[in-house]
Amino acid sequence: MSSYNKVGGRYGMHSGSGRFKNLQVDNNAWVRGMPLIASQGNVIFVDSNVTTSGNGNSWDTAMSTITLAVAAAERYDTILVAGTVNQDSAEALTSDYDEAVVIPATKMGLKIIGCGNSPEGIAWNADADEVCLTVNARDCYISGFRFRPDGATTGVGIAFETDSDMANNAMGSTVENCIFRSTGTTALAGITIDGSNDITIRNCKFTSVLTGILSISPGHSIQYRTIIEDCFFDDKCTNGIDVDMRSGLIKNCVIMPGLTMALATNKHSVGKENMVMHNLIAATAYETNCAGYSTDIWNSSFCSDVGNTDVSADGAIIAYPSQS
Repeated sequence: MSSYNKVGGRYGMHSGSGRFKNLQVDNNAWVRGMPLIASQGNVIFVDSNVTTSGNGNSWDTAMSTITLAVAAAERYDTILVAGTVNQDSAEALTSDYDEAVVIPATKMGLKIIGCGNSPEGIAWNADADEVCLTVNARDCYISGFRFRPDGATTGVGIAFETDSDMANNAMGSTVENCIFRSTGTTALAGITIDGSNDITIRNCKFTSVLTGILSISPGHSIQYRTIIEDCFFDDKCTNGIDVDMRSGLIKNCVIMPGLTMALATNKHSVGKENMVMHNLIAATAYETNCAGYSTDIWNSSFCSDVGNTDVSADGAIIAYPSQS
């Protein structure tokens, strides 16, 4: 039970408004039926509309860039980012947060959340062949942005990086509720994973990128226990999921027709034992547009390529042999 003094002859909180100098909640608290969860660290506010960049302690004193907020943040802090808004019409402007941001390894658990004012989230781009957000710290969380990378060589929305000496280590990080769409030259990838374990990618959309989710640099480490779920890849992508992982899970994803590589778990041919299930894969030729390992389990997905031998009559993938 919450702790407070007796007021008006009764204990308890009743209809109407109330102000508390101090309120102790010993068990749980809810706001409109939703659990109220306290932030682990400080909250830093970012708003590109501010006239002068402030200390980030409130929307009125918000910092003007995500770069400044990351520099000021400590581990487990939360950064809330406002959209670029036309104050006269309350409509989103075309200008983005145009910056290449790096979360250093020392700032583990950092959360960067777009407080969206449009269906497409907060727009975030970077210069040609730059990475909008590089994550070098473990257990980070990113949500609510429209990443707009540029450049086919190294242009990326989010890059999860882990070094062989673990000086940078993005393991345990999560991205969800984001859109990845190139601006200018079609970008290399929406998301890249470089040897980082326990990455979760959930409820994201990918369009107009060479590859939606891509594994890179396999020399020092394979990525373990990657989870990719509830994601959508449209026909403006060249490739959908092109990764190399072990004990990973890819489920409930939709991959539209026309992609060169729809879904592959064997990018560098060193992973194995993955689960690929409950996906809708509209491949032109399943054996050509998909690739896996003999130790993978591909089942309970649906492929439009019903004429091939590894697809049952109703299109359900019943088995997938190794192409490694």
